[in-house]
Amino acid sequence: MHTHSGFLRGFALNMGGGREYYFRPRPGGAMLLRIAYDARLRRSEMHRIAGINAKTGSVNVASGHDLTDTERALIDAWLAGSTGLTGDAAKAAEQIGHIAHWAQFRATPAELTDATEELLLAMQDLREVLVRKAAQRAQKPD
Repeated sequence: MHTHSGFLRGFALNMGGGREYYFRPRPGGAMLLRIAYDARLRRSEMHRIAGINAKTGSVNVASGHDLTDTERALIDAWLAGSTGLTGDAAKAAEQIGHIAHWAQFRATPAELTDATEELLLAMQDLREVLVRKAAQRAQKPD
């Protein structure tokens, strides 16, 4: 458990907790994204590395990218089913990934107009709860 004050500053600056990669669940598989942090601008961006088909195990690598050994190992572990989350947290993360995929690839402009404000408010609410809970955990000694 993190008990030092730097934990929260780092958490707030890079919401991935320093992770380099994230698997965005999508129908039938996932998208491997690399997280690029810019501490000066206090933001992060995600860049597509590969799309993964869970049923066939096929990997569609982004144009101009060569998979590293680390990325291949991460994909193999994901295909083996080791996500680390269980229960409601796993369901929520999967649903958020599906919504992101829908918004990026399938939603019409009208659907996005109707959904954007509610989705952003729901995500902000969740973020505030998670950051507050992380702060509470950081305050408690082990």
